[in-house]
Amino acid sequence: MKKVFIIGGGMGQDGLLTKEASNLLLSCDEVYAFDRLTSIFTCLRKDIIKCAYTNLAKFIDQSKAETIGILVSGDVGFFSIAKTLINELNSRYEVHAVCGISSLQYLCSKLKISYENINVISLHGRDKSILGSLAYHQFTFVLTGGSHNAADILKSLVETGLGDIRVTSGEMLSMPDERILSGTIKELAANSFDSLTVLLFENPDFVQKEKPLFDEDFIRDSTPMTKQEIRWVSASYLKIEPDDIIYDIGAGTGSVSVEMARKAYNGVVYAFEKEKDAFDLLNRNRNKLGAFNVRTILGNAAEEIKKLPVPDKVFIGGSNGKLPEMISYLHSVNPNIIFVINAITVETLSEAVSALKSVDYKMQIACLNCAKNRSIGEYNLMTANNPVYIIAGENHAG
Repeated sequence: MKKVFIIGGGMGQDGLLTKEASNLLLSCDEVYAFDRLTSIFTCLRKDIIKCAYTNLAKFIDQSKAETIGILVSGDVGFFSIAKTLINELNSRYEVHAVCGISSLQYLCSKLKISYENINVISLHGRDKSILGSLAYHQFTFVLTGGSHNAADILKSLVETGLGDIRVTSGEMLSMPDERILSGTIKELAANSFDSLTVLLFENPDFVQKEKPLFDEDFIRDSTPMTKQEIRWVSASYLKIEPDDIIYDIGAGTGSVSVEMARKAYNGVVYAFEKEKDAFDLLNRNRNKLGAFNVRTILGNAAEEIKKLPVPDKVFIGGSNGKLPEMISYLHSVNPNIIFVINAITVETLSEAVSALKSVDYKMQIACLNCAKNRSIGEYNLMTANNPVYIIAGENHAG
């Protein structure tokens, strides 16, 4: 059986190859490489075969060689094409993976910092938000690439109001044109960067997303706020997952938005509010509590939801009379959305039930009657809040 060695080529400098990788590069009967790696390692072996990924399996199948090496960039276990190659070749050949040095390891060694507590995100060929990672981790390492250029990422973060967070860029690492810059996002956003650039962000004021949020954590004014017990139960009914896109319609103070954002820590919460005073308060609470993955939208939610990414979950605390219309539209773009609606009147309860029935959703309805203590001298008097109906709906097939 042929032996195939998938060799991590590291950063692209031959001196950074492991001894095992160097030996295999020289001893394999044939060596294949993608793109730039072919020319980089000809100093060690001149007959490296440049090959597109789409042709690689065919070449290996047709090859008479007994031992074949495949050079891949970075480390085979760090956002590498090695994973795909192993899945494709493992059933036909004796496949071995040989580790290399990753861009994360290299940059951290240059900066003299450890990397065990760094959250890693790849935007190379992926469409993903990094806002939650910046909010809930001290360190975030980002692999840029494709349509996600480092300069564009930094500029978008400045526009989001995160320009004061510190960042280090690593460009063309280990190569003769290596450039490492450190400063605030705002400072580095003025630069242009090569496509081979990584970013390491540091947010010393990161939020511990596991900590509960209490009513006293929020800035208050006359804007109504969903109380903590209602938030906790409503968020549980939504079955929030880390990568979810969520809408908060009628966001008010933003208490539910921030609650959901901590659970959807890799996703985004779009918070809709039509009243300017409430919208300003929503932004103040977002900023105070470091909920960077809450995106606030001022305007009529029934219109604004048509301009944004399709959600996985939707919380509705206020609908401005557009509840059936919005549920019908959202169901049409994603029949598997989970809805949670809060109602304090029986009329809104009836409207919510009717709207969810119209899209054939199964429902769970809870009425929370919560009383809390207040001190009167040496005694505690229990004072009741208004009862709130929580209506949770999801597709019968969900």
